[in-house]
Amino acid sequence: MNRREFLRTVAYASMWAAGQRCFGWSLTTEPLGGAGLDEGSGLARADLEKLFDAIAEAHAKEPFIVTRTRWLAALFDHVRLAANADDAFVHWFADCDLPGRRCWLRLKAFSESAPERKLCGKWTTATNGAWRARLDTSHTCPDWESILALGPKGLADRARKRRETAKTDDERLFLDCVTEVYDALSRLCVRWAAVAEKRGMPACAESLLAIAERPPRTLREALQLSLVYDRGQEAEGECVRSQGLFDRLYVTFYRNDLAAGRETRASAKALIADYFTRLYAQGHPNGKNIGFGGYDAEGVPVWNELTELAFELHDELNRPNPKLTYRFGKKTPREQLEKVTRCLANGRTSIVFANEEVLDEMFRRRGKSAEDIVQYVLVGCYEPGIQGREIVASMAAEVNLAKPLEAVFNNGKDFAGFPVGPACALPENAEAFEREYLRQLDAMITSAVETARLCERSWYDLNPAPFMSGGYRDCIEKAKDSSQGGCRYNQSGIMCGGIGTVADSLAAVRALVDEQKLVTMAELGEILRADWKDREDLRLRAVRAAPKWGNNDDRADRPAKCVFDAVAARINAEPNGHGGTFQAGFWSIDLDKPFGDCTAATPDGRKAKTPISRNNSATAGCGKEGPTALLLSNAKLDLAESADGHIADVILPASLAKASFGAAGIAAFLRSYFEMGGQSIHLNCFDPSTLRDAMAHPENYPDLQVRVCGWNVRWNALSRREQLHFLATAEAQAKP
Repeated sequence: MNRREFLRTVAYASMWAAGQRCFGWSLTTEPLGGAGLDEGSGLARADLEKLFDAIAEAHAKEPFIVTRTRWLAALFDHVRLAANADDAFVHWFADCDLPGRRCWLRLKAFSESAPERKLCGKWTTATNGAWRARLDTSHTCPDWESILALGPKGLADRARKRRETAKTDDERLFLDCVTEVYDALSRLCVRWAAVAEKRGMPACAESLLAIAERPPRTLREALQLSLVYDRGQEAEGECVRSQGLFDRLYVTFYRNDLAAGRETRASAKALIADYFTRLYAQGHPNGKNIGFGGYDAEGVPVWNELTELAFELHDELNRPNPKLTYRFGKKTPREQLEKVTRCLANGRTSIVFANEEVLDEMFRRRGKSAEDIVQYVLVGCYEPGIQGREIVASMAAEVNLAKPLEAVFNNGKDFAGFPVGPACALPENAEAFEREYLRQLDAMITSAVETARLCERSWYDLNPAPFMSGGYRDCIEKAKDSSQGGCRYNQSGIMCGGIGTVADSLAAVRALVDEQKLVTMAELGEILRADWKDREDLRLRAVRAAPKWGNNDDRADRPAKCVFDAVAARINAEPNGHGGTFQAGFWSIDLDKPFGDCTAATPDGRKAKTPISRNNSATAGCGKEGPTALLLSNAKLDLAESADGHIADVILPASLAKASFGAAGIAAFLRSYFEMGGQSIHLNCFDPSTLRDAMAHPENYPDLQVRVCGWNVRWNALSRREQLHFLATAEAQAKP
């Protein structure tokens, strides 16, 4: 890759990042520098662009799914391929952004085509930090069972066979498009095999030729197919956010290999290590999620040779990515859970734990079958969905729960004049304030879901997905693209962030206005409008003396539950735009900062343009009663109603995790939370003193990992602002 092409790739990556922020698109780009790229194996980017232009022109009058299919087939037939003799698998090719980037431009044009669409896909600044809504194609879990059972040729043949009984032209068109992209994927495997052979990778070349013609039979072939499929779907433009239930999907391949003498435990472990390395090398900013454990269809906890191997490798590799999900429940044996928590005690914190019993109840309330529930995964960070039966679309909209606080003080608008909800009189007391807050929040949610629904109703015209849909058995059975509701379940998620800031603010209004009578409601509104100017005394009282969420204090936990219940009831029954319903999720990932940047001062003492609370944690620096109290606060919520996910963020002091706790203590801590009704949890294990020293001497901590919000990063990759956030939280939670 020459300098000019490298700079072009960087420019396209920047454009893609803008598309991801607006529309939820996500794409893993090639390794910088183009490691292992065979320049002669395909067309240069400029020539591919010309080919794509010609395809678009030739099919301009046909449904967009035809153009998209031909783009992807052309990419598979002509893209330049990479292979590296040091690797067990091939895993990337050049110019993989081309099909998706063109769809992003189509989505952008859609949002600019009519006044009612103007907020579709726009960043949070367009609503002054209140909410954003988009077409979320970046949270999917493929139908890995079908993919591994059939292979590319089998997937194409399945679509051909279904076409024989198709009843309409639309059904036949969809199935023809699926057949075309999977025939092209088989050809891609053959082309890639030639490059691998050329680079001195005979075993890799053999596996590629095998999966081009038939389903995988060995562990090597199955893992290679997983990587090839991953690249194909992400090239189409839909990010693969779960690699599935690894220990269930691959254990038969592993056992057959050992029985036939093809592999030993050590050689199979090396293959899995290289597979993990290929996922890590993709450089996905939010990580690749892989599922383990849980109960099988008979209710027996799943733990097998691959579960053991994977967590053994996770501990040894000490990498932020891939990130692992471990499902466990009341029936999970202690020794199995402790083998996982030993990773945490060793500082390998890229693991999220999911509660079998609570998630089973959540899925049942959403109408999902017991047969499907056993196949659930966490998609993306911690959003629950059924492997291979739904896309998830967990960020169709994001809602800033703190924003309506301004509207209560300012006649339905935020302090900058952006309309949040209906006009309103200033409440006289805390009870009336809470009621009006909920009314403003309801109106704001209505705006968000209506815009998300508007995007989804045009999903098929904007982003048909013949490749991804062709993997889903339900899409083939229905002869319908996933964008048209082809999956068995077609929910979309509404992410709600900042519940800690809201709970603290509602509690502070009661304390400052009603109980202590330090200020009137009108005066408090003006103080917040002025960002606490000349009232630092009152601000510090709000910070230090008013009740705070995350400390097992009912004075703050009660309003949190009130807001949680109202939001869940409002969203979970709301129809979406592609044949299902919206689902409420209570988490924020890293949107606490952009939301906070657009949010005025709040009654809890928070200043304007500072982060709101993250996920379901206490506000940074305010969780004074430690992690146990934080979990007790969260457990007061009915977390089976948080259908789009709920996460508890916990910091355990590393000294405690290694000494007093250890693997057994961490396991008992997690089990206690799940017995109280917790849904999902992840942990950081570090001491404030370690973080302070890492800030002063970063060169001494190259491998220190931090669980940011749904993924891990190296400490040294964080901004100073983010490091200070973690330090404040760690100092506040430095007790059991």
